[in-house]
Amino acid sequence: MKLGEKLKNTNFNFARNGRWFFVAPAIILLIGIIFLATMGFNLGLEFTGGTIVSVSADGEHTKAEIETKMDTYNVKYTITEEQSTSGGTNYSIKFNANETEVENIIADLKEFFNDDDWHKAESIQATTTQETVLRVFWSILAALAGLIVYMLIRFKFTAGMATILALAHDVLMICSLMSIFRIEINASFIAAILTVMAYSINNSLVVFDRVRTFEKNNTENFTLEQIINKSINRTLGRSILTVATTLGTLLVLTVISLIMHLSSLIEFALPIIFGLFAGTYSSLFLIAPLYQQFEGARLYTKQRKSIETK
Repeated sequence: MKLGEKLKNTNFNFARNGRWFFVAPAIILLIGIIFLATMGFNLGLEFTGGTIVSVSADGEHTKAEIETKMDTYNVKYTITEEQSTSGGTNYSIKFNANETEVENIIADLKEFFNDDDWHKAESIQATTTQETVLRVFWSILAALAGLIVYMLIRFKFTAGMATILALAHDVLMICSLMSIFRIEINASFIAAILTVMAYSINNSLVVFDRVRTFEKNNTENFTLEQIINKSINRTLGRSILTVATTLGTLLVLTVISLIMHLSSLIEFALPIIFGLFAGTYSSLFLIAPLYQQFEGARLYTKQRKSIETK
């Protein structure tokens, strides 16, 4: 029997054990909140503004020598090794300093490196990126509003609420893990968040599509808990195999990026990997108890009103 068929025949009670599934995310989110409150995010220069100096990694100075040189300036900096389009390897030196310090540091670094090793120096304005982030934020809110409208048309409002809360869980989990592991947040982080949101929404829609089918064809008078469990168990194989395929691709990408020193791809892949785990967890273990609570309350209220009108 294939793995997908084995998973389809599972009979786990996702709804009844719901309260225990909130423990692990709550612990991670609590740790994340502590890190965010004390240390904040490890923001890249795209958010804070700063200067990037690009030099050859094949030149006369090693990375250790460059780090020793940068330590003398007493500024926050990072040095990453990146593959250039010409096939060589470059060091990207990113640091944050005031205008006078930047001029002095660049002048000193030009003397430190020879003309062949020196490539370029450029400044990044934080205000430009902040405006872009704000536009993306409003775009995300618009997408969430559209999702609620779509869920109201195709499913129920209670399904939409459960999906929104699960989606919020996924995004908060990514932010918490990025803060805990001190991974730099740059422009690619926004793309990663949007990618994870798309996966999470898709997983939720698959589950609720099956819930709607069971509710319409409920000839055996299944309870709400049974319908939810049957829906998730039937989609379990598809969800796990889809995520496993994507996760395998991302892991290969991460390994290749580590070998080729492509830090930008690593910073893009890691939040997606975090998000895939969070999204899979929420679509399997959190949506069920959330929907059961919301829909159960709705049915109870409807029943009460029906009794009162009689």
